[in-house]
Amino acid sequence: MSEHPSHVQVGAAHLTIADVARVARDYQPVLNLAPDALERVNASRAWVEQTVEQIAVAKANGEKPSAYYGINTGFGALAGRSALDSAYLTKVLGRNLIASHSVGAGPFFDEEVIRATLLIRAQSLSKGYSGVRPLIIEKLVAMLNERIYPAIPEQGSLGASGDLAPLCHMLLVMCSTPVPDAADGIDLHLDDTDGEAFVPVALDNTPLTDATYLHLTQSRTTGAQTLWKRVPGAQAMAQAGGKIELLAKEALALSNGATVSAAIATLVLQDAENLLANAELVVAMTLEGMRGFRDPFFPHIHRARGHQGAEHIAAKVLRYIDGSTLLDPGDLHTNPSRVPPQDPYSVRCAPQVMGTIYDTLEMARRWVEMEVNAATDNPLIFLDLERDYKTISGGNFHGEPIAMAMDFLGIALTELGSISDRRMFNLVDYNTNKTYADPDNKIEPLHGLSGFLVDEPKITEGLNTGLMMLQATSASLVSDCKALAHPDSVDSIPSSASQEDHVSMSLNAARHAREIVKNIENVIALEFLCATQAIALQLAKNGNEHLTIGKGTQAAYDCMRAAGVEMLTQDRVLYPEIRQALHLVRSGALVKAAREATE
Repeated sequence: MSEHPSHVQVGAAHLTIADVARVARDYQPVLNLAPDALERVNASRAWVEQTVEQIAVAKANGEKPSAYYGINTGFGALAGRSALDSAYLTKVLGRNLIASHSVGAGPFFDEEVIRATLLIRAQSLSKGYSGVRPLIIEKLVAMLNERIYPAIPEQGSLGASGDLAPLCHMLLVMCSTPVPDAADGIDLHLDDTDGEAFVPVALDNTPLTDATYLHLTQSRTTGAQTLWKRVPGAQAMAQAGGKIELLAKEALALSNGATVSAAIATLVLQDAENLLANAELVVAMTLEGMRGFRDPFFPHIHRARGHQGAEHIAAKVLRYIDGSTLLDPGDLHTNPSRVPPQDPYSVRCAPQVMGTIYDTLEMARRWVEMEVNAATDNPLIFLDLERDYKTISGGNFHGEPIAMAMDFLGIALTELGSISDRRMFNLVDYNTNKTYADPDNKIEPLHGLSGFLVDEPKITEGLNTGLMMLQATSASLVSDCKALAHPDSVDSIPSSASQEDHVSMSLNAARHAREIVKNIENVIALEFLCATQAIALQLAKNGNEHLTIGKGTQAAYDCMRAAGVEMLTQDRVLYPEIRQALHLVRSGALVKAAREATE
């Protein structure tokens, strides 16, 4: 991160997930290239310009120029066709790459994804292996600081050679069409179709017509909505100093790499870590609502397995329930009042399941942060090579690290939702006789919960559905995730005359993981509603007036009540409370309150 606490500086240091999220979501200003990065970028660009000069000299002497992939040759399967000897044609080569690859489909990415993409691409080029001018990176930074929002369709990338289609849509907005050079005597009359970008409708006073394309985005945490209008790229870029003409190698350097996949993955990972933190808390609240046992969360059992992730999760739950008298009194010093001290697996095995999810997110973080700070175009320039041909062709553009990270993360979060749904089911159908068949050790009636979490008097028994349908909604969301969690990285379809014979599908993996996160955020929000109601029902029973819940669970319970989630006494419309609970999950407000109460 930059030394300046209120800015992120390109090339200054290792960018973290939090750095990217602050720029993408909070509009944190971005500083231009750090001095060391500027030196690296200038050095690699100098070699490219030297190579272009050598090509010009060869032409002037009537000699055949040397072929340098990415500088004066075609791309992919066209790489060996010819070696261009014209400065104009090398620029046309880049323009044709952008024009021919701007073929995306589907809905447009949200602004936060585009902003993350711009930052990650700038960071990648700042490594000094790509041969671009500093001006290119400065233009990306200007687009961020001026809030330029290219309209980029979500679909069309195979994740190798990177995210070609979406990045070329971005470049269509950013870059101008090459101007013919009189010295070359060539004018190919290129297609100068502009790209498209979005500007806020509130900032554009021109009247809307039937032909106006409108685009709505919504803040994940605040819910604030922005209405955008689609305009030509040149109109949007005027705010950032206008378009830029690309020179040799720059179009390829800008379009190579799984950068959009990494952008989504970065935001997905931040949301997934927030989601797991909420899940730790909601397990504690559900445990209180069931008046369950502490035993499964003591460190002894997890150390016996050697599972640090499980021990980490269990410690969080124990911290939240510290001080609870609503739970079974059994602890490390006191025998449980009911035996065996065994809650359903969805509670008892929560540390093992969620500990594995924690481990999975740690692995995904390592891969995603690697990609955020990686040089991912091809070829890369290594000035320390002894040979004159300073480029090395490789496959850093291949999105496999992002594809597998998002596949594993999607599977892990689907499990997080699945086990949450099972806890919810137990709460809305907590029949004591089903749980303890032995009449001698059966839960006392005071420990049970009313069917569907609504306590009805005899006169209206059967009249109210209670919270039954929250679990039905949860089941629907989890089922959707089971389809979305099918791994994308195992699906490779060859393209480009089989030159690109194995691809990662990283963008599909990231997009699907993003949808899984959204679904499971709702599932956890629904469990918070059920757990809050279960706690209220337990505390309202005769004889329970003296009982209390843990410091952390109490803080979260109070936060839910302060947000307008009231005890359910008869059926009412619940979607406003679901929406409010979702906001509390996404914003991290519940976790923040619980952590502050237990510090």
